[in-house]
Amino acid sequence: MKYVNKILNSGKSVFTFDDIKLLLWINNRDTIKSFLTRQIKSWFLQNMYRWIYVMKKFDIFEFASKLKKNSYISFETVLKQEGVIFQDYWNVVFSTSDNTITKRAVWLEFKYYKIKNTILLNPLWIINKWKYTIATPERAICDRLYLSKNYYFDNLEWINKEKLIEISQIYNKRVILEVKKILANVE
Repeated sequence: MKYVNKILNSGKSVFTFDDIKLLLWINNRDTIKSFLTRQIKSWFLQNMYRWIYVMKKFDIFEFASKLKKNSYISFETVLKQEGVIFQDYWNVVFSTSDNTITKRAVWLEFKYYKIKNTILLNPLWIINKWKYTIATPERAICDRLYLSKNYYFDNLEWINKEKLIEISQIYNKRVILEVKKILANVE
C-alpha cells in the first residue's frame, strides 16, 4: 500500500517503467514487474503503450510527452485550444519533435513533426507545466508556418504581436516574412 501511496502522492498520472523504479526506490526489475502486474490486475494502473503506465484518470498531454521524449505540444492542438483555428482535431495531439512519427495509443493519434534542433531546443515561449511542455499560441503559429507555407489562421485577434515577432526570429527568413505579412493583415 505504501507504494500505491507514493504513486498517488507524486502528482503525476503517467509513468514509465523507469519513473516507477525511481519513485519507489526499487532496483530489482522483477520486483517492479511484479508490482506493476498486481496494479494492472487491480485496475489501479493500465499499460497504455510499451512500458508506459497510466492511472484511470490521466492527462493526455502528459502521456504525449512520455510517449516521445524531446517534444512539446504545439501546432493545431495549441491553436485550437487557444481559438486561433476553429477546425477541431479532437482525436489527434500534435507535437514538435526531433523526428516525424505518428503513434497510436488509447483512442488518439499522437503526431510528432520534426523541427530543426536549434528551434526545438530553444525554450523561447515554451511553457513548462511540470508534467509536460506546451507552446504558447504565438510559438505554435511559428511552428506551423515553419512546416506549412501560407497556413491560414481563423482568429488572430488575441495574439500578442510583439511576442509573435520575437519568436519568429529563431526560425528561417520565410517564417519571419510570413509573420510580418500576417500581422500587416491583422492590423
